[in-house]
Amino acid sequence: MIKTFKPILTNVLFAAVYAAVCYAAYYYFVRPTLAIWPAAGLGVGAIIIWRSRIIPGILLGELLNSLIIYKVHHQFGWNVDTLYNALFYSLNVLRPMVAGFWVLSVLGNKLLLLDFKSVLKFFIFAAVIPMAVASLLFVLLLNQIGFFTDDNFFTKSFLWYLGDVMSVLIFTPIMLTLFARPRSLWRVRIVSLTLPVLVSFVLIYLLFNSFRQFQIDRVNEGIKSQLSVLETQFKQGPQDLDQLLENLREQSPVYAAKHYVVRVYREELKTRELIYFNEDVRVSRFKDYVHEKSIRIGDSDYVLFIAPNNDLFLANTPESLWLTLLVGIFFAAFITFIMLILSGKNYTTELMVAERTKDLNKINEKLAQTNLDYKRIIESHPVIFWKVNIKQDQIKFVSNEAKTLLGYPVKQWLTESHFLMNKIHPDDLSRFKEALFQKIFKHQNITISYRIRHANGDYRWFKDTLYLPESFDQDHEIMGMMVDINEEKTSAQKIRHLAFHDPLTDLPNRQQLQQVLNELIRQGQSTQQFGAVLFLDMDRFKVLNDALGHHFGDQLLLKISNRLKLYQDEFNLIARFGGDEFVLVTECEYQTANDAAVQVVMLAEDIIQTLAKPYQIDHHQHICTVSIGVSIYPYESNTVNDIIRQADVAMYRSKEQGRNQVTMYHQSMKQHNDQILYVEQVLRHAVNEDKFILKYQPMVDSNRQIVSFEALIRIFQDGRTIYPDEFIPVAEDTDLIQSLGRWVISNACYTASESGHNISINVSSKQFHQQGFIKYIEQIINQFNIKPNSLTIELTEGVVVGNFNEIQYKFNRLSDLGVQIAIDDFGTGYSSLQYLRQLPIDFLKIDKSFIDDVQTNDNAEVIIRTITSMAKNLNLKTVAEGVETEEQFSLLKKLGCDYFQGYLFGRPGDLHTIKDDRQP
Repeated sequence: MIKTFKPILTNVLFAAVYAAVCYAAYYYFVRPTLAIWPAAGLGVGAIIIWRSRIIPGILLGELLNSLIIYKVHHQFGWNVDTLYNALFYSLNVLRPMVAGFWVLSVLGNKLLLLDFKSVLKFFIFAAVIPMAVASLLFVLLLNQIGFFTDDNFFTKSFLWYLGDVMSVLIFTPIMLTLFARPRSLWRVRIVSLTLPVLVSFVLIYLLFNSFRQFQIDRVNEGIKSQLSVLETQFKQGPQDLDQLLENLREQSPVYAAKHYVVRVYREELKTRELIYFNEDVRVSRFKDYVHEKSIRIGDSDYVLFIAPNNDLFLANTPESLWLTLLVGIFFAAFITFIMLILSGKNYTTELMVAERTKDLNKINEKLAQTNLDYKRIIESHPVIFWKVNIKQDQIKFVSNEAKTLLGYPVKQWLTESHFLMNKIHPDDLSRFKEALFQKIFKHQNITISYRIRHANGDYRWFKDTLYLPESFDQDHEIMGMMVDINEEKTSAQKIRHLAFHDPLTDLPNRQQLQQVLNELIRQGQSTQQFGAVLFLDMDRFKVLNDALGHHFGDQLLLKISNRLKLYQDEFNLIARFGGDEFVLVTECEYQTANDAAVQVVMLAEDIIQTLAKPYQIDHHQHICTVSIGVSIYPYESNTVNDIIRQADVAMYRSKEQGRNQVTMYHQSMKQHNDQILYVEQVLRHAVNEDKFILKYQPMVDSNRQIVSFEALIRIFQDGRTIYPDEFIPVAEDTDLIQSLGRWVISNACYTASESGHNISINVSSKQFHQQGFIKYIEQIINQFNIKPNSLTIELTEGVVVGNFNEIQYKFNRLSDLGVQIAIDDFGTGYSSLQYLRQLPIDFLKIDKSFIDDVQTNDNAEVIIRTITSMAKNLNLKTVAEGVETEEQFSLLKKLGCDYFQGYLFGRPGDLHTIKDDRQP
């Protein structure tokens, strides 16, 4: 309702204001000849502001002007001059519409007028050009109907054009300041533009009005004089009315001048009896100049009426009045033009200042944040600077932060003998001394972490960086920078606890289970004793969890874990394996496998009874039984996965037999391991009989030029190909990985020596960590006399898990030999910028899973771009694996990949075949 009413109200109000302003201008300012006509400026401004929505208002406003000002209903007549009336009305309506829409098409819908060029265009396309056409058409129309004569045609045309142009120059900008958008721009122009223009306009009107009053008096004196002449003629002439009028027509100078309208009315009827000169003059407009005189002719009383016409005003208007009016209006228009430009520049300047201020604030905020971050870093890593004399074992200097961090006064640091050595934790002292002497003799920067006893007796962790000054030979002093890392160590311990413990039950998780069980297997093999693994799975737990909700399930698991903790003395480890599964591991304390089985089964039956007791949860009792499978170790298998798998198989046998019972694993349950055993047999046969096959897949650069080949091992058995993902895990579990790996290295290097190609070889983590691996690589390089840099060793990210010092040593040895190192399947495993920075790595091979998704998953693209950017910053090259389409190849090049590998460039095959078939 409001949305419908608002446009109607806007149009009605505009029409009323439009007509009122035109009426005031017509009767109180524009005398006698049109000097400025507000309708043009108001209409153009309205079109610019409200577009086509204001057209009804313009139509209504012009209709009011036609009826009130022009009085077309009786001036021209509805029947005789209807065409002229319609044309005049149409021109008045079309004039602002054409000008307004033309301006919008030239300058755009968002009219700002901020500079000289846009303001000039605005006035040209809103006033200068369209008003010239409109004025010419208006004057031609008025001249056609006899309103103007030919002798003053050009004068009238110019004055009409001037009035319209000045109207647009003055009233259109005022309209824009009051209603145009954005209001932030036009509102401020009300003061800077509208007020000065209005003040100038008022002053012009007052000045013009003072001149006009002088003109009124002068014209009225002339009219009175002519009226006296006419009166004398009437009194002295014949008393017959017809004869009197005939004499007046022939003799009176008033009629001959054609500057007046003379009429004679009967006194009582006011009926027109005589009109000598009847030009199109609306006498009511010149009411200040109308004079009447009562006269008697014969026996009748008459009224003699005399008024001036337009020609009289043109003849009697002084040039000074016109000049004053024109200069004043031009001055107002000039002020409008200048103030538009100045206010536009001010607005532009304010925008620039605001933008610069915004940018400056952002910079200041960023700087403040940087300072805050730096302060936080310093505060979060308090530092103690110290200096010690090695010969005297005496602290020579320590910073004031020492008392804050360790509680000892600075004086005690400086005066107490062997202060630092006495405060270091006994377990860390030997490492500290070793690092200290290594610094002295090898002149290397040493960083070591150790614990120091606080004044309150607690030990705190510090990371100390030792520095050997150039003056050491003279003063035997070493400097150190101790950083408090106690919170980091504590956090690391918490993280490690989270990494190896279940967050719900706080029991050890699967990762810790594997580590502990692996160690127990080695102990059992060493002592030739046996232990057992119990695999527990709660019966129908999923049904209860789904029916009663996850909250109930969590509460039930907590209560189950608490009951299992009652058996901590009987088991080395009680772990939550996942979901509703638990694994319990005994020590290897039984002399025979049979003893272990008997004792553990009895223990398992007791656990079944304990766990079968009702659980009180949320004021309700629930019963949840358990099925248990038992596997003896080390017995039928010596690997963690196999032992747990055996216990898992036995547990499922318990469920198959009715649940809530314990089952011991035995040979009849090994069917599900047949495939693994088959692969192991095939693998052993291939190792013994040299039945492996090497295929080679090319790696190309961005120009599709082959730069290297990856050696890929296969086993062909019983008519089918067995791929590495099937037999490599078996090889690692059965210690065949070393034989297999050496075969691959030897044959690939032989191929490299024969073909001269660069070859990359996949090496498993277990093979890499075996003793003698580096020595074997060096031996093969020398045996086949290949360039070390033509050989690339590909390792997965998991290789860096373990003793990092040993890992770093092996990486450095390979690098020293000249062998290149690539991290395979990068992004899917243990990714850390720390190891990338500390290890001599040459290539990062981006995992195929990211390549597959790069065109459909934005996250994959972001990850690849991040990897390539990181690699470039670390001076590493990147290889995209699994490239299969041209689209992937094109996108990966854009993302910064250096080399590419996949079916697009060649499938794994014989080396000579790939060489012949490779793409140009």
